[in-house]
Formats: sequence, C-alpha cells, structure tokens
Amino acid sequence: MNWWQICLLAVLVAAVATWAHLRFWVSRLSRQTRYDEVHRIASSDGSAFELRRLRPATPVAALPPLLMVHGIAINHRNLDPDEDLSIARQLRDDGRDVWLLTLRCGRHDLRAAEIRQANFAALVTRDLPEAVQQVRQRSGSDQIDYVGFSMGGMLVYAGLGRALPAAWVRKVVIIGSPARVRVIVPGLGWLCRLPEGFYSWNMPLRSLAQLTAFAAEWFATPIHHLSVQLANAAAGYVRVFMVDAVQSIPAPLLRDFGLWAYSDGVVRLSDGSDVLDGLRSATHPLLMVAATRDQLAPPQAMQPAFDAWGSDHAGVEKSFYIVGKSAGHAMDYGHGDLAIGMRTPAEVNAPIRAFLQT
Repeated sequence: MNWWQICLLAVLVAAVATWAHLRFWVSRLSRQTRYDEVHRIASSDGSAFELRRLRPATPVAALPPLLMVHGIAINHRNLDPDEDLSIARQLRDDGRDVWLLTLRCGRHDLRAAEIRQANFAALVTRDLPEAVQQVRQRSGSDQIDYVGFSMGGMLVYAGLGRALPAAWVRKVVIIGSPARVRVIVPGLGWLCRLPEGFYSWNMPLRSLAQLTAFAAEWFATPIHHLSVQLANAAAGYVRVFMVDAVQSIPAPLLRDFGLWAYSDGVVRLSDGSDVLDGLRSATHPLLMVAATRDQLAPPQAMQPAFDAWGSDHAGVEKSFYIVGKSAGHAMDYGHGDLAIGMRTPAEVNAPIRAFLQT
C-alpha cells in the first residue's frame, strides 16, 4: 500500500469515526421540544427567519403576545432549553401567547448567499421588524411584549423607534445585553478589515460544540469562564445546550462585533451612530437583568443602555435587576447561567414573569 493510500485510508477512518461520534452524542444528549406552531418566513431581502409558538391553555386576554429573541451563536433554545428551565414555557403557563424567534443567524442551514447578508444591520432592519409584524398579524394584536437575551436585547437597542416602530411594543425585558463590547481574543482586529468578499463563511461553532459536548462538564475551560459558571449550571444542561442550541456565527455578523470591540467598544449602526442614541426617547417600561460574573455582558457594559433608556422623559418605569451573591442570591451567575442556572426559575425567571404579568 502506497503512502498516499495509507493517508487516504486514515482520513476516511477519521471521518467515519467523527461522524459516528457525532451521531451517537447528538442522539443521546438532545432534548426535543414541541411547539404549537412552527413557521419559516421569507424575509424581504431573500433570507428567512423562523417563529415558534407556545399557546397558553387559558390565555390572559388583556395582555399582548410575547416575542422572545435569542443571542449570537445560538438559536431559539436559548430561552427554551426544556420544560423545567424554560422561561418561555413558564410564561406560556402564566397565560401568555409566546413566540420564539429564530433569527437568520440562528439557523443551521444558511446558504452562501444568505451568509453574506447575515450581518447586524440585516437583523435590525429585516428580521426584527418583520418578525414582530408577523406576530402582530398572526395573533391579531397591535402590540407585543419583548424579551431579548444578549444580542436579542442589542437588537432592541438598535431598532426601537427606528426599524421597529415604538408603538408596536408595550414592555421590554433585556437579559445580559451589552451596550459596550470588549475584545475577547486580542490581536485579531485585522480580521475585521479584510475585503468584503472574504466574509462568506460561518465560524463552525455548531459542529465543534456537538463534537465536544460529551465532555463539556468535566472541567472548566477559558470558554466556560466566558459563557457559563459550571458550578451554577443545572446538571447536564451545558451538554444539552451545546448539542441543541449552539449555532455557527456568520462571518459578517462576527465582523460587526469585531469592529466594535477593536475600536472603542461602542455598538454602532451602519451609519456610525451609537445604538443608544435612539433609546433616550423610549417610554416603554423596562426590566434589565444582569449577572455579576457575566464576562460577555457585565453590569457595567449594560449600564449605559439603562441610563440612556427614557432619559429624555421623566418618570419612565425602569429597573436594573442584578443576579449574584452581592445581590443576595445563592450563587454568582455567568452569561449562560441566566438561562440554564439551577436556580434560574426562582432567581431570574420569577421577577421577569412578575414584570410581564401587569
């Protein structure tokens, strides 16, 4: 057998072993969830987003439907991990008509042409307002309540009163959404300044997450320190999250975050303006939730958005809720713990539910 035949055989064996490993752990760790409605909706620029509906058994007629929006590198399971921890299902049980949005960047089947369009501006000007309009039409309600996790909240910073008409929204909940972003990996700023044609690929986080999920709770890594406090995560949920929720990041969206981080940290619109400029006129009641050990969206990175919210008006209802030992909770929280912490239902979800029930 020639050397190249040996190399080819080794590659084939490695590919089959990797495929088998992936299929085994995905089937073992995945926790399937069911929805009353699932819709894939074409966006006006030729891409698509998805909406999943959870209908309440006894709806609260006086309250509008509720749209929940996930963060970067993840899909709708961000806010709906399973029956036990899901704030979406708890709100459904409270009588709310709940809709979970999967942004184009949360889909695993993006075509190359869609990847090239998957930047922050497209999420703000296409997916967000078009999804809200779909919920309004399908539910027959003029308004929605909005819950955004991480980037899902940043979309409201950028869109409210601009691409997203203010009159369409009644109340807003922001969970772990930075108004200022920081450098995560030093020295890579040059990657954000390559020619436009370079950004037509996905950072393959989904495959990497599924391949390594089986060992995700054995020990803490630098990635854990960024994304989740293992000691606070409910047993088994980090592995499940990695299989069911983590998604690859389109390069154009990654480039946007990199440009902000490697400059002054300010989240900017395509015209260069600070996303916070539009929040000063907001009059919507706001609940902002931050975690004491969140490395991606620490309270100080969210504070500018809280301060800007409604600052042109007196008496706007808003509160900043911090989760962690310093605030009297049992554990300190990281970014992902806000969704899958073992005490999340009582320490995070409960105040959100109370805020949205009036």
